[in-house]
Amino acid sequence: MLSCISIAHLEPETVQSRASSIQDFEYISPLPRASLVSTGTTIAIRHGEAIQVDSVSQALFTVIGSRSGKHQGETLLADDQKTVIFKPAKPFVTEETVSVALSAGLTTAADEILAGITFRFFTSPQKPILPERQLPNRDNDVKAPAPHNLGYVTLPEDIPAITVTLAAVDEIATGYIFLSNINWRSSVTTTPYLLIVDNRGEPVYYKKLNQPTGDFKKQPNGQLTYWDYPARAYQVMDSSYQIVDSYQAGNGYNADGHGLQILPNGHALLMIYDFKRIDMSKIVPGGVPTATVAGLVIQELDTAKNVVFEWRSWDHFDITDTNVNTTSAQIDYVHGNAIEQAHDGHLLISSRNLDEITKINRQTGDVMWRMGGKKNEFTFVDDHSPFYKQHDIRSHPNGHITLFDNGNDRKPPYSRGVEYRLDEVNMTATWISEYRNTPDIFGAATGNAQRLPNGNTLIGWGSSWPNVTEFKSDGTKVFELTFAKPNISYRAFRFPWQGQPVTQPTLVVQTDGATATLSYSWNGATDIATYRIYGGEAPEPSGLIETQIKTGFENSTVITGLNQTPYYFRVMPIDRKGNETRYSNEVVVPE
Repeated sequence: MLSCISIAHLEPETVQSRASSIQDFEYISPLPRASLVSTGTTIAIRHGEAIQVDSVSQALFTVIGSRSGKHQGETLLADDQKTVIFKPAKPFVTEETVSVALSAGLTTAADEILAGITFRFFTSPQKPILPERQLPNRDNDVKAPAPHNLGYVTLPEDIPAITVTLAAVDEIATGYIFLSNINWRSSVTTTPYLLIVDNRGEPVYYKKLNQPTGDFKKQPNGQLTYWDYPARAYQVMDSSYQIVDSYQAGNGYNADGHGLQILPNGHALLMIYDFKRIDMSKIVPGGVPTATVAGLVIQELDTAKNVVFEWRSWDHFDITDTNVNTTSAQIDYVHGNAIEQAHDGHLLISSRNLDEITKINRQTGDVMWRMGGKKNEFTFVDDHSPFYKQHDIRSHPNGHITLFDNGNDRKPPYSRGVEYRLDEVNMTATWISEYRNTPDIFGAATGNAQRLPNGNTLIGWGSSWPNVTEFKSDGTKVFELTFAKPNISYRAFRFPWQGQPVTQPTLVVQTDGATATLSYSWNGATDIATYRIYGGEAPEPSGLIETQIKTGFENSTVITGLNQTPYYFRVMPIDRKGNETRYSNEVVVPE
């Protein structure tokens, strides 16, 4: 399917090549005749067969902008050995026609020499629009959130309070809970954190952020990722919590924070919100001539961060497919909020404002099917209600999918995690199970449903309290956790995790002269069994005062009988194998 948007300056396009030549390539980006293309785009073609690297010459592409002229650039073969990419040395300009000629000569691994092709695309009439970040700011009657109720002195006071109301220890899945708090619709000031907590709600790791984040999780490769809004990038942390990499969108775009998926081959999938000024009066009665419309762009980045796949809603979805008001001045017509590699290798996306799950051919970018919303192609079997404004589409090896159904347009509204069995031949979606609270709760936005290794399902309820519930397959609750209002978590996950921080353990000493209370912790350490407390009248004390079993995020020791002679303290965490790790900071009393 080609562009669904009519732009007044575009004339009908005729592909300037033999049709068979274009058809020789399974993927071309931007699509021939595509409109609203980013001025920062690269150009990519893929035949489908492996390409001999020696045939990828710098003279393959001739690229000419109608306003910017001829473009020099770099031609390269991506790490899939199939996708050939041209990276212009300078951006294109707005509102121009770009003509692309690929010379004959690319040679497949089977020694087939590919014919050349020519095509054109059209850049966006305006520079990228970057609306300011707007966080909901309502419900001003919400009281200031309580500080954490753990009484710990080595923990920041503004970490949000967490309460675990249910923990059936023998029935919950292994692992820690991953959260990132967001102030939900309140003018009250809260501080955003990345949080890993245990089944008691005890912190395991925290990281203070400057802006709220939406997607803190462990990737299949064992690394942690989170959305860094000021950088418009996903940061990658290793097991020591050090930032070791980052992912940004390519082709002149800024990434969106709804989710990053790192794939087994090292590639990454991310989403982009592409804001355009569109004359909606030509599309719907009463439309605003200068409406700002947000489209969705999906990118796959290879291990060198090249864009090897790009899919744009402008090329496949009509704006009128949406279920939001199209006469508004601002129209978020897709609102992509999840991307998933299905088990057959193709892609699934969740589009909240279409009420739709879409399957996209990973090789060609073609839409394979649409489920839900106005363009639904499936028959739903045994389900009592459609899904509405959903989040978090996930694919499973048995052919099932799960999603978090926010349920905004259901009457009355309630949220659920729901599982379907898909028959993609007969186009049926059979309801298998669902996970609802008792009584029902409604999370108007955000949320997720995570299938756990033991068969349990973890539900992040989004903008509602409680925030997290874990269910057995029969629907029995086995775990529940909640923040103090107004904090919620965009998503919630459970993962096994081993953290080995490179930072020092923290020691804080409070004293009234004769008595000192030592409080100590090690942010992010998961393998600590005991603490050895050392003291002495000289720096780097080696006198063992006591050994304490680790009981929570923070332990404490009370020392009595001190006098005015300076006394030095430090703490050594001992791991579960009995090994020393590293000393804490050293504290002397009196100072």
